[in-house]
Order: sequence, then C-alpha cells, then structure tokens
Amino acid sequence: MLFQAQLLTTMLINSFIIFYTGSYTVDGVPVSGAKGQGIGCFKLDQSNGDIELLHFTQQRNPSYLTVSEDRKFLYAVEEMTEDINPGVFAYKIDRKGDLTLLNSQKLTGAYACHLAIVKDRLIVANYMTGNALSYPIHEDGSLEPCHQVIQHEGTGPNKQRQEGPHAHMVYPFNKDHIFLVDLGIDKAKAYQLDAETKEWVAVPELDLTFPPGTGPRHMVMDASGDRAYVLSELSGEIFVFEKTGNQFKQVQKISFVPKDYEGNFGGAAIRLHPNGRFLYASNRGPDSIAIFEMNSQSGKLSLIGHHSTEGKNPRDFNIDPSGKWLIAANQDSDNLVVFSIDQDRGTLSKVSTVDVGTPVNVAWLSEE
Repeated sequence: MLFQAQLLTTMLINSFIIFYTGSYTVDGVPVSGAKGQGIGCFKLDQSNGDIELLHFTQQRNPSYLTVSEDRKFLYAVEEMTEDINPGVFAYKIDRKGDLTLLNSQKLTGAYACHLAIVKDRLIVANYMTGNALSYPIHEDGSLEPCHQVIQHEGTGPNKQRQEGPHAHMVYPFNKDHIFLVDLGIDKAKAYQLDAETKEWVAVPELDLTFPPGTGPRHMVMDASGDRAYVLSELSGEIFVFEKTGNQFKQVQKISFVPKDYEGNFGGAAIRLHPNGRFLYASNRGPDSIAIFEMNSQSGKLSLIGHHSTEGKNPRDFNIDPSGKWLIAANQDSDNLVVFSIDQDRGTLSKVSTVDVGTPVNVAWLSEE
C-alpha cells in the first residue's frame, strides 16, 4: 500500500499537459508589433501551474489552431490578406507534441480567424471576406482542396465594423451542425452537413439573431446543447439562448464590462468551466476576465466579478481539461499568464507568467 501511494504521488507530481499557442509573426498583418515565432508547444505542470517551452514550429501568422478529437493531428490557419497567398496547414502530432507537416491548402478569403472539425470536414472562418471554407480531411490527416465556400451577405449599423459580413467563429453542435458566428450581420447562422453531398446546408430556423450593432464574436454551448452563450464584441454583453422546439430564443443578456470602466473595450473569448458551473469571458481594453456563475436550473448567469489578465489585449484564454488552470494569452504584452481556479467559487489567482511573442490562441493536446 505504501509503494502504491508513493507511485500515485509521483504520477501526480510529474503530471503535465501539453498545449499549443498560435501567434502573429508578420508585422502589420493584421497587427503591428508582431513578435511571434510560429506555433508554440508548451507543457503545463499540473501540480504547480508552471509552464515550460518545448519548441516552436515556424509558420506565418498561425493565429488559431485546433486539434483533432483523436489527438493525432493539428490544423492551423494563416491569418493574412488574400494577396499574399495564405494557407491552412495540416500537421501530424508526434511524440511529445512535435509537429510534422502533412500538407497545406489555399485559403480563398482574407484574415482567416477560426477553424473547427466536424466529422471529416475542416471548416475555416474568414473574417474580412465574411465567408467560410470547407475542406475534406483524409484518413491520414491531410487536407483536400476547398470543397465548398459559404458566403454571408449583409451589413450592420456600425459603419466601421459592420460594413459587410465578418465570419468570426465556427462552432460545431449536434454532431453534424455548425454555427457561423458573424460579427458584421449580427447573426450566428446555422448549417447542417448533408450526409450524401458532404455540403453544408443552411438551417435558418436555428439561426441566432442579435440586436443591431451587437457584433457577436464567439460562443459556447452547455453540455445539453440546449443553451447557447454568445459573447458580443461591440456591445460588451453575453447573450443566453435557450432551445424551445426547433428554435433558440434569447432568455438573458448581461454585461461583461466592469461598471467603473469608461474606456474602449472589445470582447474576445468565452469559455465554460468543465464542471458546467462557471463561465468566463475576456475583454480587451480593461484587460480582464469576467467570471459568471450559471444557475443549475435556468442556465442564466450572475456576475461573480472581474480579474485582471496581468497583461494587455487578452485575445484568447483556455481552461485545462481538469478545470484547475486557466491560461490567458495577452497579445500586446507578449505573455501567457497562468491562473489557478477556485473550484468552489470560480475565482482566479495568478500563478505564473511566461514570455511568448504576440500569442493569439491556446489549444490543449493531452496529458503525458
């Protein structure tokens, strides 16, 4: 028994989880002061929250990343203008998180900003051109050329930010559906993958519609798939939708901007805690994370408080699968900051910081 206890203690002490970061590497496209070195591979010590850099994989502006469900492959976009030939890249994940390039395909559109996998399709959202691209995935993880382009149309009342459609996120749900969250047209449009044609078909009755000028950016759904939580970049609110029959209806909106803050702001990322009790949203400007508690019956949110991200421009953050740690990617202060999460209250405490050039995205791989 003593030996088993010692072994268990050793395993816990040596427990690490690998994660990747996207970054901006090309100065001026789309941000100035880019200092990124490509796709960063790190490991997080789950016993104390320390981070160790393992290596970088060079690629231009690999802003957003996604890892396949079987953890064998990683996909990364190049967030750039179309005139400099951006691509989407497929990598095989080797031992200890090393990446081997499988292939790449052309991105038709500008400023690819998000991507997700549904069945054997990789879907990429292009912010500037307001479209989404669907790529077939081979069994070996490599990508075929784009099979379908989904083009949004429309405008919003904000003439600077909503002069056209701006697809900002691909969110999978119901196994063969996606929402394309579009900041420019104040909608999250729903699509279903046709099993025969392998094309995405619009399902307008499932669309989420927002007040004009809201600017929806990112979203999450609860474990049941019946509630959606959408962060609005422009209005600084979280909208809660509940599915009734074949439609989603708004049941709440709540601000994530600190009451005493008077400057410019821009909502960025939204995440659910693995225990389903807490929701978090990052806000550029006040450079903070808003912490909410979810009502177990209604799913509605109540504000717990705000916590500094200890950096500038928290473009993304992510919570590790155990729910113990939150890592904020502060783009303009070139750092990743690790916070421990109080499991009972949802509150955050800073644990460690590591310098990383222009980090944009945090994607988990697995435990060692």
